[in-house]
Order: sequence, then C-alpha cells, then structure tokens
Amino acid sequence: MYTSRKAAFALGVVAALLWSPHFYVVSGLHAEGVPMLAAQFHLLFWPALAFLLVLFLGGRTSSLSVFQRRESYFLVLAAAGGYGFWMLRGLALEGGGHSHAHLLFYAAPLLMVLFSRFTPEKADWRSAAGLLLGFVGCVMIAESLTGPPGATGAAGGADLLALGAAACWALFSVMARPVVRDQSVLPMAALVTGIGAVCLFITCLSTGESPFDVSLPQLQTLVLTGIAVVGLMMAAWLKCLAGLPAAAAAPFWYLGLPFGLLWAHRAGWGVAGWWALGGVVLIFGGLRYALSGRRRAGITMSDIIRGQG
Repeated sequence: MYTSRKAAFALGVVAALLWSPHFYVVSGLHAEGVPMLAAQFHLLFWPALAFLLVLFLGGRTSSLSVFQRRESYFLVLAAAGGYGFWMLRGLALEGGGHSHAHLLFYAAPLLMVLFSRFTPEKADWRSAAGLLLGFVGCVMIAESLTGPPGATGAAGGADLLALGAAACWALFSVMARPVVRDQSVLPMAALVTGIGAVCLFITCLSTGESPFDVSLPQLQTLVLTGIAVVGLMMAAWLKCLAGLPAAAAAPFWYLGLPFGLLWAHRAGWGVAGWWALGGVVLIFGGLRYALSGRRRAGITMSDIIRGQG
C-alpha cells in the first residue's frame, strides 16, 4: 500500500533500530545453551502467531488469499526471507563467529543494489558509492568489537553462511517491493514468517535440535524478541519498501550497527571507541551521500516534467 517518502525514511530508521539488539540477544541465548536454529524458529513463530491473531481479530483473514493469487511468488519470498535467511544466519552464528557473521549481514545493502540491476528500479552510481562508504563504516565498527570474555573468531564456513544469509535478505527485499506497493503489509508478513517458522520447525526436528529445549525465562526472552524485534522490524521494513525501492531503502540497514553499540556495551562486549566513532561517521556520511543523490535525481526529473508542461 502507498507510503510517502518521508514516512518510508522514518520506517527504514525504525526497522534498523528494532533490528539492532537481535544479534546480542541470540548470542546471549546461545551462550546459555539454546540451540541456534531453535532460537530462529521461535523468533519467527511468535511474530507469525501475533500477525495471524491481529488479522483474525480485525476480521481480515480473507486477505491471506493473496497467497493463492501469487502462490509461486510468495513461496520464493518465504524461501528467501522467511526460511533461507534465518536458517543460514542461525548456522553462521552457531559456527563459532561473532563479529564476522554479524558484519556480513551488512553486505545485504550492497547486494540489494546488485539485484536491483535486474529490475526497473535500478540504483544510480551515487547510491552505490554511498553504500560502499557506509559498508566501510560497518567494517570499522565490527573491528571495534572485541566480544565478551572467551569469544572466538569466525570460521570460514560461517562467513560463507552469513554471506548467503545476506543474499537471501537482499533477494527478499527486492522481490517484496512490487508486492507491498499494491498489497497490505500484514498478510505478507504473516505468510512469510509463518511459512518460515514451519520450515525451521521441520529443520530443527531433522537435525535433532529440539525447539522445546528452552527454559521458561529463555522462552520469555524469545517471545519478546520475536514479536518486538523481528515482527515489528519485518512490518516496518516492508512498509518502508512500499514507499522506496529496495536499493534506495538499503542504506538504512547500516544504522543497525551504530544503534547496536549500546546493546554491545550492555552485553559486556569490548568496544574500541575511536574505531567505533570513525565507523559511525562513515555510516552517516554514506547515508547522507546516498540519499542526497536520490533527492537531486527527483528534483531534476520534476524540473523536466514542469518544463515539458
């Protein structure tokens, strides 16, 4: 459904803000012995349940019929953003890495630009340059994090899994854009998270990781994180994509790392202040550069239209 550009900008910031604690919460739960794939299942199951409950209470369950009208398309969306991303990210984080696996999620904005080349909404060179600048800032912030006591480095296989997860999120974002421009966000979020949760449940059982092997306090954390972090993030991001092409919205994801510094400090991670500060400056500089390019392009086009009128 229609979203103004200003609202889309705000929603992009909100999505990054909501996403920022995810890594530190699941890392803490994993350190307590929660299987990573089981955690990813809960992070999708509870928001899916919440979305379905809202649709039911609002008398809007008929809107889920959008799946039948575009079944193949929705299955690809769910495979990328509801299953592939969460499964690969869970395996990457379980593979022994902390900062590397976390950092490589932020390759997703660059991949959104790449995938947008196959759509009518191609990114311009200025947006790509701003994203490259922002990614350098992400690298600096990731390098500033020394991890909690006893943390180990990422394995090469974990890096590949994390990069695969980033590619899944980028593909999901680019493919979701045409749908959310015309359809309500809530049914789509319910379908993507619901299908993903079912697939992750089956994966957990097939790998011997029981999704029920969590304590009550851990379950409470997963429910809260699933609804408040993943569910609201998904809704905000899809609503953002209703107003902006994926490549234009992509730079907002970089804000997840500056916001996340507060969560890193709270989780007991060491932070090298000057590296982190330099990374924050580059991220905001890259975001400004990318968005100013979009603004100038829009003004030029409107000037042309008025001139022709």
